Amino acid sequence: MTKMAQRAPVLFLVLLFAVHLSAQTPADDQAGEHFQSARKAEQARDLEKAVSEYRESLKFKPEMPEAWANLGLDLYMMKSDDEAIAAFQQALKRKPDLLGANLFLGMAYLRNNQYQKSIAPLKKAVALNPKELKAYTNLSYAYQETDRDDDAAKVLQKANEIFPHNTEVLYNQAQLYTKMMEKSYKEMAEVDGDSYRFHQVLGDFYELRKDYPHAQEEYLKALEKSPDPYLPSLHYALGTSYWIEGKWELAIVQFKQELAISPGNYLASWKLGDTYLFQRRYDEARPFLERAIKQKPDLGQPYGDMGKLCIQTGQPDEALAYLQKAVQLDPDEPSVHYLLAQAYRKLGKPGEMKAELEAFQKFNKQKADRATKRPDATTLGGAESTNERPQEEESPDDLK
Repeated sequence: MTKMAQRAPVLFLVLLFAVHLSAQTPADDQAGEHFQSARKAEQARDLEKAVSEYRESLKFKPEMPEAWANLGLDLYMMKSDDEAIAAFQQALKRKPDLLGANLFLGMAYLRNNQYQKSIAPLKKAVALNPKELKAYTNLSYAYQETDRDDDAAKVLQKANEIFPHNTEVLYNQAQLYTKMMEKSYKEMAEVDGDSYRFHQVLGDFYELRKDYPHAQEEYLKALEKSPDPYLPSLHYALGTSYWIEGKWELAIVQFKQELAISPGNYLASWKLGDTYLFQRRYDEARPFLERAIKQKPDLGQPYGDMGKLCIQTGQPDEALAYLQKAVQLDPDEPSVHYLLAQAYRKLGKPGEMKAELEAFQKFNKQKADRATKRPDATTLGGAESTNERPQEEESPDDLK
């Protein structure tokens, strides 16, 4: 895991402290001159000179907590961690509520693998400024390194509330949850490496890696070893793996079994309807798609599938209502705009058709660009997404 404490801010000078010295004595005057020289050196990014000037300033006036804190920050940036820690301690001895000194003291401890010592100053930094992102990310790391994963999770959850959709917070949560997951898997293997739950976990792992044959093998073992024939989710997971590979009849069997056990599984309802739709078995598809919409009104895929069903069965007016709802729920999904273009063509509305084709091309390109930049993300046991199942090829040329 990358140490958060190594990510020092480039613009660290914003955390430096100013000191207002009235020249009451020659010592005050000398301290002030060296302090200002240190600030000028920092602005020029000459940290060695800044450190030297702060030390000279402190010789004349050692009770300046801000000068100790600034000295610590410069030493931290120079990776002189032991000296930085000593300087921060001097600053906090004189003024305990200095945010920068607490934050960077904790980060300096982390960088020296002194994880337990880092916790107190990082907690103080969070308390002093609840909107200081680095305090949260570094504190969560300190907790992880001291085997306090639950505390780390609480810190990151709080950070997620304050900084929603922040990539640093999400990255740290992903790292933590991966660690916790791997720890649980290891414990499961040690307790009973042939239990149905362990085979289920292996199936989830293989599905996440898009290794569907091995996923199916593990899910089947889990079903065979399960002490409860009515256990929910296993048939759904196996069915999803078949569905992704286009093994329609096998998927149908598993989704039906899942729904017999867990009728409220709206994803199984949708995917069963979607499977029938792909086979153009419209009368069988419709009730399951409608059921999924009723069970989960904010899931966009069943609306898109219903729109497609209505287009293919000669009901473009009805299709329009479903597809407009699908766009409302997921405006960036290209396939829905393509279907809308089909509906408008059948309704004799060339202007609207052209607009939807342009939207389709735009979002399709964006989707392709994203796919080249990062791997697809899939939730264990099946995601609330199309899961990369085989799609009918869509091209604007088909509508000309």
